[in-house]
Amino acid sequence: MSQKKENQIWDWIESILYFISVFVIGFCVHIWWVEIHTGNQKIEIVRNSPRSSGGIQSVASAVNPPESYFTTEKFRVTAYCPCSLCCGKFADNVTSCGYVIRPGDRFIAAPPEYDFNTMMFVPGYAKDKPVMVRDRGGAIKGKKLDVYFDTHQEALNWGVKYLDIKIYNN
Repeated sequence: MSQKKENQIWDWIESILYFISVFVIGFCVHIWWVEIHTGNQKIEIVRNSPRSSGGIQSVASAVNPPESYFTTEKFRVTAYCPCSLCCGKFADNVTSCGYVIRPGDRFIAAPPEYDFNTMMFVPGYAKDKPVMVRDRGGAIKGKKLDVYFDTHQEALNWGVKYLDIKIYNN
């Protein structure tokens, strides 16, 4: 066999092994850590594999990045829960982006101008850690946000607040 043909075979084998390793790492690992680096500081996000209920699950830890990574806007912030009083016919524990809600989750319903998975800091919510946009709502337009709680009473206790929200510029 010629040297050229032998090199082609080894290149082909190497490509197959590379594909298999990417497949195994990308689709068979149950938890990925995604780190968004901001200089010497970082925000770590826990991410589920495609075989689980989907998408980014929760923010694990955060160190405040420099202010240049954020814009700050004033919003009217209300709260909701997965009950039929808050969600009507959409009270099925699945957000509009397809995320399956679990007890203890914290996320935001935001207007369509904010992409799903946009990170926001809402003072006094989710232990002041960044949360993601995972839902929409019929009344969520303009400068309005809805924060998610597990129970109706928690949502009522939040009330209506006018807050300066930090939005991560991804």
